[in-house]
Amino acid sequence: MKLPKDPLFRLLLINGIAGVAVAVLVLAGIFWANIGNLRTLVVNAEDPVLPVLMLGFGLVITLGSVVIGSAIMLLGDSGRGGGTPGKPSRIEWKKGLQALPVTAVSKRRSPR
Repeated sequence: MKLPKDPLFRLLLINGIAGVAVAVLVLAGIFWANIGNLRTLVVNAEDPVLPVLMLGFGLVITLGSVVIGSAIMLLGDSGRGGGTPGKPSRIEWKKGLQALPVTAVSKRRSPR
């Protein structure tokens, strides 16, 4: 399989395939664990292919979009991992509190 040259389409394709794989694993897990007696209902149905396809389609749309969306949201993140030990975090917390001067302006209401 040849990947697209455009990095955005390559990102979408790779993560879309990963989302489909996650959806297939979740579908297999649902039927393996027989959640809500679903496996029994599907096996005893007149046409067992239709409910499996409908559930699989919903899972592919949902989980595929979650994987693609999370990949797109992580595009601007330069630190893509857990970090190295001893390295300071991006946010430097200062010890102690500092007072900030605040001015309050009140508006007087005119009497009725």
